[in-house]
Amino acid sequence: MLIACKNSKKIEKWAKQQGINAYRLYDADLPEYNVAVDRYLDHIVVQEYAAPKNIDENKARQRLLDAVTATLAVTGVETNKLVLKVRQKQKGTNQYEKLANKGDYFYVEEYGAKLWVNLTDYLDTGLFLDHRLTRKMVGEMAKGKDFLNLFAYTGSATVHAALGGAKSTTTVDMSNTYLNWAEQNLILNDIEGKQHKLIQSDCLQWLEKCDRQFDLIFVDPPTFSNSKRMENSWDVQRDHIQLFSQLK
Repeated sequence: MLIACKNSKKIEKWAKQQGINAYRLYDADLPEYNVAVDRYLDHIVVQEYAAPKNIDENKARQRLLDAVTATLAVTGVETNKLVLKVRQKQKGTNQYEKLANKGDYFYVEEYGAKLWVNLTDYLDTGLFLDHRLTRKMVGEMAKGKDFLNLFAYTGSATVHAALGGAKSTTTVDMSNTYLNWAEQNLILNDIEGKQHKLIQSDCLQWLEKCDRQFDLIFVDPPTFSNSKRMENSWDVQRDHIQLFSQLK
């Protein structure tokens, strides 16, 4: 684990050159250390993937302790700036439910965009690191285009589109919490004006009524959702054809 984490120095140098300060350092590269290690500015998030039932509980706990110890040693991050989470397979809206109420937000930077993150209050942080290159692509493609962001979460793709010169942006999500977060992301980047719309709605229902056409669309639906605010449950395997047939 310590050897694997030492790659972090190379990754940190690369990230600085790229203009990003939120990125993954380690992703279960060694099977006995089944964790992900992410850096957010001067904070670290260690996510433990739940061990299989055939793994001894004490052994799994010791491996997690070893992983945390190695991470602290290699990154030099202070203990109080390391956040530990356990990831299990999520169903419904669990992925987005509140875990705490600390309200500790700070922003990270990504290719010129500033984005608020919260490492403690939710299972996810407000920024999906694995979508970074897709967001960059959106920014590069958006100039002069009408951009639509569906299942928008905290609107990070919208920020990249607007900074990339989009003529307009429309950001749709069912959660007021995340739409407010998206609004704060726009404000943080001095993005304002009537051409940037935030809409709280079930995305499928909104699409059925929408008569606009868009030049560039970013779609990132959950695998499954059965929110009470939805008319029907959502299953990506079952419903993606209906979703794509309505895009225009």
